[in-house]
Amino acid sequence: MATETGTDVRSTADLDEQLGAEQSTRERVLLWVDERLKWLMTLPAVFLLFALTFYPLLRAIRMSTQQYLPGGRTTYVGIENYVNLLNNGAFLESLVVTGKFIGLAVGLEFVLGFGIALVLNKKIKMRGLWQTLILVPMILSPTVIGLIWRLMYTPDGLLDFMAAPFIGRNVGWISDPDVALYAVVATDVWQWTPLVVLVIFAGLQSVPDDIQEAAIMDGAPRWRRFVDIVFPYLKSLIVLVLIIRVVDALRVFAKVYILTRGGPSNATNVISMEMYRTAFRFSNFGQASAMAISLLVVVLILAMSFVKIADIEF
Repeated sequence: MATETGTDVRSTADLDEQLGAEQSTRERVLLWVDERLKWLMTLPAVFLLFALTFYPLLRAIRMSTQQYLPGGRTTYVGIENYVNLLNNGAFLESLVVTGKFIGLAVGLEFVLGFGIALVLNKKIKMRGLWQTLILVPMILSPTVIGLIWRLMYTPDGLLDFMAAPFIGRNVGWISDPDVALYAVVATDVWQWTPLVVLVIFAGLQSVPDDIQEAAIMDGAPRWRRFVDIVFPYLKSLIVLVLIIRVVDALRVFAKVYILTRGGPSNATNVISMEMYRTAFRFSNFGQASAMAISLLVVVLILAMSFVKIADIEF
């Protein structure tokens, strides 16, 4: 009897040990799958990112070191295309035009957007309706916006009709070299000021009311409350929206192409327009690729400079 009892105990212990071993093995398998499956699940996204971003970038870098010859042949020229950019008058002029465009467009968008956001932050009537209407230009495609404004800029169009009582003549919004760049800037400001409004308004809404109320009770003036309470909440958002707008303004193309084609007299020939001309009008794909890579370097430098100057950690 005692022997049978001992045998049963050993059998139970062996069974428990076997079950424990199987459970431990199952846990190890599940842990192995869990550790590796999360990386396997990201492979489609990584492949898509590589196909749409890294491969074109690597391809552009390779093309920037080549010279394209008649018949589709290429020859390796190293950094010659980059060196030639320093002596390329059209490219250097496009950089100046792009700098003017960015300074005017982004500056106006920030000032107007900040002001509108401050107004919307107050309890005004039909605030929700105004917020919706303000965001409409941002959701339209650049092509549609370019066509709309091209119609308004036509001689004897809407803007000429509105300006006639004050000027008495057609302005030549997109045909006058002295005016064309400002016309393109106005179009860009109309489209992208809502983005600044959206970001700044979100930051203003995140400022706790109790802190501002305490500052008011302490007798802090309005400008002091803005500098010490509101601005710290907006600092990172301001840097973010400036980076977004500067980068986007650097690569503006559709509106310029539809409105002016880079003219008149290269007055609106921004760098993206010059790249287009170099590549598809003059078939100099190596030079155009060098321009694109140079533009990428400028964008990275500007973005890092914004973050460094503002001392922001995202």
